[in-house]
Amino acid sequence: MIPQEKIDEIRQSIDIVDIVSDYVRLQSSGHNYKALSPFTAEKTPSFVVSPDKQIYKCFSSGKGGNVFTFLMEMEKISFPEAVEAVARRAGIDISGYRRSSPQPGAAENRHYDTLKWAGRLFNRLLFAEEGRQALEYALNDRGLSRKIITSFGLGYAPDQWDRLKKEAARSSIPAEELSATGLLYHNPRKNTTYDYFRNRIMFPIFSVGGNVVGFGGRTLSNDKKAPKYLNSPDSAVFDKSRVLYGLHAAKDAIRKQGEAVLVEGYMDVLALHQAGITTAVASCGTALTRHQAALLNRYCSQVLFLYDADDAGQKSMLSGIGILLAGGLTPWIATLPAGDDPDSFVRQNGREAFETYLSTSRQSFIDFQISYQESKGMMNSADGKSQAVREILSTVNLVRDPVQQEIYLREIEQKLNLSLAVLRDMLHDIGQRNRSRSSGEAKPSPTVTATPGEPSITVLEKTFLKALMESADYGHEVLDFAASHAELLVLPTPAAADLLHHILQYYRHASAHDNSLPDISAAIGSIDSEQARDLASGLLIDTPLSQHWQESFDEHQQKARRCLTAFLDSFRHLILQNYRDRKQELISRLHKVTDIEEEKQLSADLNQLLKDEQTTESDVNAMISAILSGNS
Repeated sequence: MIPQEKIDEIRQSIDIVDIVSDYVRLQSSGHNYKALSPFTAEKTPSFVVSPDKQIYKCFSSGKGGNVFTFLMEMEKISFPEAVEAVARRAGIDISGYRRSSPQPGAAENRHYDTLKWAGRLFNRLLFAEEGRQALEYALNDRGLSRKIITSFGLGYAPDQWDRLKKEAARSSIPAEELSATGLLYHNPRKNTTYDYFRNRIMFPIFSVGGNVVGFGGRTLSNDKKAPKYLNSPDSAVFDKSRVLYGLHAAKDAIRKQGEAVLVEGYMDVLALHQAGITTAVASCGTALTRHQAALLNRYCSQVLFLYDADDAGQKSMLSGIGILLAGGLTPWIATLPAGDDPDSFVRQNGREAFETYLSTSRQSFIDFQISYQESKGMMNSADGKSQAVREILSTVNLVRDPVQQEIYLREIEQKLNLSLAVLRDMLHDIGQRNRSRSSGEAKPSPTVTATPGEPSITVLEKTFLKALMESADYGHEVLDFAASHAELLVLPTPAAADLLHHILQYYRHASAHDNSLPDISAAIGSIDSEQARDLASGLLIDTPLSQHWQESFDEHQQKARRCLTAFLDSFRHLILQNYRDRKQELISRLHKVTDIEEEKQLSADLNQLLKDEQTTESDVNAMISAILSGNS
């Protein structure tokens, strides 16, 4: 196992903002950063990252935690794998710990391991003697360098029906695991299984985080019946509509430039990256989807379509425009000369000529649609022009920014010689129709609710826990007080009770080993209960208790005292609330009791409870006064 001290070192060596930025487009918001939630479909940002506390909170889904829990959510990996991923990013070697750690047991983690194993096998076979023909094809016919082949992990699947199956057996990987990851195909009619990929150049498809999730294979056979390209079937870890080929390698360049180049094929991506155009990505053998648009929206605000110039490519770009606009992205279009694709063009002309061509031939999505409609003869009649304009305005209706909408309307007005008033009326009509159509389909956004039968967390519990966690910024005193009086604290909400138990347990462990201030972010990351973890991150992301009052000149001291006061006040109320609840229960039972002896016993219990309540309240008030006097 990786020791807690090492885990803390790894977490402290990285900024959560850098990790989260790989998945969402963060924007500064005061001391924090905000973004659209990566967990839900929303239009108003509710996902918050705190660089000070090194935690995140998604208020639309309720999820929250630290850098490890974020990676676990996004990549669907185990805690040890999340620690490994952050360690790699930080350049910290934990190989010694990893060797002695037990293998993750989750099915998804086994799938990732199997796919990684298959990718390495395919890559090794490509450079072996039996892969010579495939390697020559990649190097000579397609002009790929060994460097790009290695960096993208290309491989070779031999022309054998059971090679992968035999290699897996030698590596103690069961056939069921190969089937679950789409590497083995089962023929139900013959009740036989065989390798899914045979005699193909293999392209590993990576998740944004760098895990192999599937493969694409380009045939080397002359058999016209064999599909030219074959993708992994969908599985528990692979959905081709939700991944983009090359994004794991392109995301940093895309974020830096603010624009992605969207092409059609694997070879297009490889050729462009080899030429130094490292913002290229491709959909995996499918038309662009809203999920892929959402992926791009994490890193950029603009996308340049660069599909083939044939009619199929033109139609694909036309349908993709609406998907990108609906995803909050601005599409641009560049059409290559007839007969060319990005792969052939950049290999024949080089990077400089390619970039020059793009800069001079790129069109706005308005211009592209007008040109397309004109090429189809739609502008030659009143009916055709009316239909074409409506189609163009349907895409403008998807633009979220009203200022941009106005700019596009004026552009259409000038280029098609139409009245701005007419265009606005048409756009309004289209918007009304779309809203009417979607109103019956709209689904409420997910919200965080208590489990049925579970009480909702009270304001008192929130105040108490928030003050308790914030107090760690100012010293041990509050945590020490809570730990020594834990038996008096009864929190009715399970998530709140779990959080309190974990914080106190973490504090006791930390104080037994050193005298440094407890790290609340580390404590949150090690909470097993998802509900308690989400609660903690939400409370800490919210405005600190000390900021609910006006700041004064001795800011740090005043914040500490206000935090202490809030904690002690909620501590007193929590303890007394327990007495009030028990008192109310006894009174309720007294009203219903009919047996005289039972009534006497309940009355005696109630009198004793009242005495205990008065004594406890007096003792607690005395303790609080002593603590506050000592901190004045």
